[in-house]
Amino acid sequence: MKIENWNKNIGEVEVWLNREDRGDAGQAIGLSITLGNSCESDDLRSTYWTAIRSIGSLFEDFPKARRGRESALPEEMEQSAISVKNAVYTAFADITNAELLMTVILPHGRTGGAYPSIEAYAEKMAKTAYDNLVKGHKEGRWNGEMNGEIPALTPPPVKTKEGGEEEE
Repeated sequence: MKIENWNKNIGEVEVWLNREDRGDAGQAIGLSITLGNSCESDDLRSTYWTAIRSIGSLFEDFPKARRGRESALPEEMEQSAISVKNAVYTAFADITNAELLMTVILPHGRTGGAYPSIEAYAEKMAKTAYDNLVKGHKEGRWNGEMNGEIPALTPPPVKTKEGGEEEE
């Protein structure tokens, strides 16, 4: 496994590990991450990644491996976007009055139902944040610049009632 792919995958796994105590399995995954971080061989890193996925498969909420096309973001921007995504997840998952939110904040109208947990809602908000950064990059409103932990993302223009963009 190439180091770039290792870093992408391990970033997601480390956030997952930090969410809660995973016991002995979490310690085994952490050790495999440490070994993979220090090895020089792509083949050996692949072996560690296979072990991490195997151990992680015991958990329903283990991060899924990415499939399909590569990210639309350059590597450094991708890492910033993932960092923001993880921070947004944590911000929503740590809300103190989750029962209130789960009662009044509902999925999209056509979806129906309610979010099963604050974690599910946090995942949705984190994905929205990430998607907004990708869209901002594609539209030239975000160049990857960060002000500390805050992305320097320009909001999209306000649309008028006629459907056009409002001039500033």
